[in-house]
Amino acid sequence: MRRRTIKGVLHNFLGTYTSRYSDYDGYWLFGMLVGDVGELKIDLLSPSAATSASAPVAAAIQLAAQKFREQMEKAGLSVSWAREARLDITRLPDSRRGPVNGRVCAGHDVRFVARVVSDYGKAYESEMSVFVAPHDSGVELRSTRGT
Repeated sequence: MRRRTIKGVLHNFLGTYTSRYSDYDGYWLFGMLVGDVGELKIDLLSPSAATSASAPVAAAIQLAAQKFREQMEKAGLSVSWAREARLDITRLPDSRRGPVNGRVCAGHDVRFVARVVSDYGKAYESEMSVFVAPHDSGVELRSTRGT
């Protein structure tokens, strides 16, 4: 296994997972989560949501596992190659203002850290931070995909 391949898988996974195409009910998924979830840990190999988890949290968990598997397959890797794979999502504590569809809104930076441990015990990690404002249908545009 080449280090560059798995680093690319993790990078591409984070990019697709945090994109606008990750939606819930037509709105960006992470805007639905940022107000309620300070930290979310997802097992990408055995995703399961707590029975008390909200629908957006359950959707985030299932989508993460799906996007991870897709990226592994695109790279020609079997998911069985990974002994462990997880995604940690953390809302950073300081609020700040940032752009949302041409408007400045209050929100938080959210850190996404993907980590994979190979069947040989080698660990790989990639990280990305994204500005996320809480969902506001007055500012956000609803996706027309699937409608």
